[in-house]
Amino acid sequence: MKKIVIGVLALFMGTFLCADSLKIAVGAGYKKPVLEVLKAYEATHPKVDAMYGNMSQIFAYAKQEEVALVIGDKKFLEAQKEIRFVSYQDIGLGRAVIVYAKGMRLDDVLDISKESIQKIAMPEPKKAIYGDAAMEFLNNTKLYDKVKEKLIVVATVPQVATYVITHEVDMGILNLTAALDAGDKIGGFVEIPSHLYTKIEITAGSLDACSKEKACGEFLTFLSSPKAKEIFTKYGL
Repeated sequence: MKKIVIGVLALFMGTFLCADSLKIAVGAGYKKPVLEVLKAYEATHPKVDAMYGNMSQIFAYAKQEEVALVIGDKKFLEAQKEIRFVSYQDIGLGRAVIVYAKGMRLDDVLDISKESIQKIAMPEPKKAIYGDAAMEFLNNTKLYDKVKEKLIVVATVPQVATYVITHEVDMGILNLTAALDAGDKIGGFVEIPSHLYTKIEITAGSLDACSKEKACGEFLTFLSSPKAKEIFTKYGL
């Protein structure tokens, strides 16, 4: 059992290999754009150690590691009582969509209650902001009672995408960023009207460690650069 625990910890913390590197934690739904931003940043700056996971995992890691920045939904960050964020830098707005598997078709978000749609994946509301958005959408449209038996709740946005790509489900509720990343691996997607869920502000929240590291300030400056904005825009933010 001890060997298993050590192995799991090594797997979780394996990203943070260099004690002197800037450490950031990122919501799993934004892994792809952040990876591209880091590639551009590291072309002229030192390497950044980034860890990805659902927000519950992110906050657990941030409590144990000298994490300087957390990138995720501002509402989730502000709600944390055990972690104090000293400032926020906006990155963009998250947009919720319904993706459908190849061979399926969806013309309107209200059509997910049709009998032909058997399984719908969504992230867990307590762990992912798009789980919250999904529940708000279903409740605001009074669709929840019609589709609750079809719902398959998973931990993260990438898991939802995988379920749709592998056709384990017919539809999935996630973010535009993940839908664009899936490309031709899915049948397509329909955007959920923004008035059906609370606005999702994606931000970089600075922790105390950020003020102690010059590299953190440099990375924040890069996040607001035209190059970084171009990348985030490409991924639907």
